[in-house]
Amino acid sequence: MNKLSAAINKKERFRLTVTQKRDLMGWVFVSPFVLGFLLLFLGIFIDSLRFSFMDVNLLTQGGFSEKFIGLDNYHQILRVDPNFNKQLYGAVQNMLFDIPIIVMYSLFIAVLLNMKMKGRGIFRAIFFVPVILATGIIDKADLSNSIMNAYQSIPGLDTGASIVNESAGGMFSNLELKKYMFQMLDFSPALVNITVGAAENIFAVINSSGVQILIFLAGLQAISSSIYESAKIEGCSAWECFWKITFPLISPLILVNIIYSIIDSFTGSKNQIMHSITNAMKLGQYGTASAMAWIYFLVAAVFLVVIGFFVSRFVFYQNRE
Repeated sequence: MNKLSAAINKKERFRLTVTQKRDLMGWVFVSPFVLGFLLLFLGIFIDSLRFSFMDVNLLTQGGFSEKFIGLDNYHQILRVDPNFNKQLYGAVQNMLFDIPIIVMYSLFIAVLLNMKMKGRGIFRAIFFVPVILATGIIDKADLSNSIMNAYQSIPGLDTGASIVNESAGGMFSNLELKKYMFQMLDFSPALVNITVGAAENIFAVINSSGVQILIFLAGLQAISSSIYESAKIEGCSAWECFWKITFPLISPLILVNIIYSIIDSFTGSKNQIMHSITNAMKLGQYGTASAMAWIYFLVAAVFLVVIGFFVSRFVFYQNRE
């Protein structure tokens, strides 16, 4: 009997709790990235830091030579190069401007797509297929695209430039819109700039919101319908349900999407610093490119830590309450 009790106690000692099982599954999920980083990227990571303090030159017979020059690469970038600081400031400014708009737009669209309506699956497919299969297509849709060229080739039809000018003639220009909002609507200059800037950047916002919408939609579908039913029985309106149930329960995913959007903004294809780093690599300036990358990495890391810290203070974790 004592041996049986001891065996049962030993078995109970090694049985994992629900929280421990969930944590273990999380590590299993991220293990491919962790192993890939340790086996493939860690060495590159260390070499890039080392190269940032070196003058690296390729040899004609193969390989490369390196000479330690200390902080000269960093001094060249921060104090001599007239473009890097401007590009860095522009990248940070665009990130701080775009992130709130992208997150709010993504949450708004996810809530709409989560509503019960006829043909909901068709609406989701229509919205997500272009985002997933043709990422960047909006950025590439200019006057030189094949559709516009096909129209231009038809005799008697106006050119693309005339079409654009005609359409622009029937709308407010940016200057006129700002003047109207400032004088007629009594908006503050800061609010006017934010509103007009958001309208100008709407295509980029749509094109950058696909993953965030998917994350929000998954979180909305994970909220139990019984919570909403109980709230409606208590007399809560749809507006109260959103702010007292949906928003708190979705707040951890708001933090996730903010972090994802920050990284996506700093590493986007339109980022001028990313182009500068790539061009320096193409010119064989590996030390300069490494120093640029590390400065940029540290700036991005600081913003991730600071913004993540402040936003996490307002996140509601259900299992902790």
